[in-house]
Amino acid sequence: MEIREIYDRALSCADWVSEVRRSLHRIPEEGFQEFKTQALVCHLLDEMGIPFRVERTWVIGEIAGRAPGETVALRADMDALPVEEPEGCAFRSEHPGWMHACGHDAHTAILLGTARLLMSMRDAFRGTVRLLFQPAEETDGGAAPMVAAGAMMGVCAVYGLHVQPYMNVGRIDSRPGCLNASTDEVNLTIRGVSGHAARPEQCVDAIVCAAQMVSALQTVVSRGVSPLVPAVLTFGKIAGGTARNVICDSVTLNGTLRTADPAVRAAMKARIREVAQGVAAAFGARVDVDIAEGYCALMNDAGEVGRVFRLGRALLGDENVALREAPSMGGEDFSYFCAEAPGAFYHLGCASQQPAAPLHSRDFQLDERCLPIGCAMQCALALDRLNETL
Repeated sequence: MEIREIYDRALSCADWVSEVRRSLHRIPEEGFQEFKTQALVCHLLDEMGIPFRVERTWVIGEIAGRAPGETVALRADMDALPVEEPEGCAFRSEHPGWMHACGHDAHTAILLGTARLLMSMRDAFRGTVRLLFQPAEETDGGAAPMVAAGAMMGVCAVYGLHVQPYMNVGRIDSRPGCLNASTDEVNLTIRGVSGHAARPEQCVDAIVCAAQMVSALQTVVSRGVSPLVPAVLTFGKIAGGTARNVICDSVTLNGTLRTADPAVRAAMKARIREVAQGVAAAFGARVDVDIAEGYCALMNDAGEVGRVFRLGRALLGDENVALREAPSMGGEDFSYFCAEAPGAFYHLGCASQQPAAPLHSRDFQLDERCLPIGCAMQCALALDRLNETL
């Protein structure tokens, strides 16, 4: 089945997908607390006759084709952000302090629309399409526990998408290899010796040490990593001190390490420890270094990205399918699904015009014309992969 025909089918149910998206938009929920969202997803899968299973707040559905074959997985994340939505939206969030400011309501609606399309064309493919409705992408990460629970068992390929307001509706982009960086948390506690501000020679000033440590740690990237290699070390929080006339004996630094290459990631972790301990020693202080592992880098399979580009060009035209030159330094836990099977993650334009408010902004708005495009792409990817072995 040609992708243009699939898109025509997607357009025929576009109103339904939009209504689903608006229903989801009204009930934004925190990671691993998506109980209303889970209930709505289960209700709609049940209405479509799609068998599913649940664990914690995730949902896994399966659509069987006309005969046994391989299994392809499609993923949508479901959680929202602690952002207060402004007045004016006809389907505004009903949960104060929470908003679907990252478009996960659209991702979930697209996957449900894709499921509806696939149910109407089960005679067009062999094998199984597994639907992965994932919680907690914005927080602790729902992908890794889903994988640990067997969500990717037997899967030959996996596909996901993310709406992006830096592109207008009708455009997509992606890249083979690293698309999103790994995300590690860097937590440093500097321990000095407190005392009177008038007698600093009797103390070990943790604030002065911390100031030097922040500066020194910037060289981990600027002088330890090639300028051609993506890497970021940012400290976004510093806390310490009790009074203006008391030498501080403890300062905490909290930051994030972003890398696109596993070898660079390991080397930077080691170097952060070396530099922090060296600076602390120079000031007569001590430092506790805690680097908590976050999401791994999202590594797209080159062949599967090629499939995205081929189908995207057939649907949208060559000029509307772009190759990203460099990875995003933002994290994305679709990476754990890609680590289990060849996969492709791509970005779907969702803006009406440029400039548009960014993701995670209270002013983020989505042009719903992107929804049937997402449905057609996800459906076509599943069919194309399952049918290539016929």
